Amino acid sequence: MGNEYVIKRLSPQNLRETLRRVDRIAADLNVLLVVVAIGLATLDMTFLLTQTVVNNLPPITRISYDQAPPLAK
Repeated sequence: MGNEYVIKRLSPQNLRETLRRVDRIAADLNVLLVVVAIGLATLDMTFLLTQTVVNNLPPITRISYDQAPPLAK
């Protein structure tokens, strides 16, 4: 029984089935990696767009009081 199991396990047909399974898993993993890459590219473009918007905003006007502002009652 032991020799038959080893021979069956190393048979070309079993190897083909294993390679088919690995190929299917790799295809699913490729889809996941493409989705992650698109998400990261979108995040990067959003960051670059917001940096451009922030750099083009008018400068902040600082207000300084000669006296302390009155407290609200």
